[in-house]
Amino acid sequence: MDKDELKGFCKTEFEKIKGLASMLSSFCADDETAYDLKDTAAMGAFLFSVYQGVERVLEQLLIFDALDTRQVEDGRSEKILKKAIELGIVPPELNASLAGYLAFREFFSRSYVSDLNSQKICGLARNCGQTVERLEKEVFEYIDTV
Repeated sequence: MDKDELKGFCKTEFEKIKGLASMLSSFCADDETAYDLKDTAAMGAFLFSVYQGVERVLEQLLIFDALDTRQVEDGRSEKILKKAIELGIVPPELNASLAGYLAFREFFSRSYVSDLNSQKICGLARNCGQTVERLEKEVFEYIDTV
């Protein structure tokens, strides 16, 4: 993949991620709403998918830099984020937000839907759009420097 293809890949991924983040934020309009299990499950699935997209982008950037993460099994997601921070793709101040989404992703993948907390999901969802916008900016700045 060359630089233009990488930009195209990231652009497409961020369009998908931002669409999911927008749908997710429409669920969490206020603090007073009581969500049933199916709505909570849907919100969890949207949030999970947002981070999956983020991870796809970060992984592709690492592969572009000749750092193949596909062979890493244990703690793979954490290692992708850590390496993205080390390379300067993700600035330290954005790491705290992304780490929260990563923690949710890990929880979601290992829990029962009935264990999800809609208020915690909405807490993450409210900042999701801003986090994704900031990451998109950082990713394209990084691509322009490599």
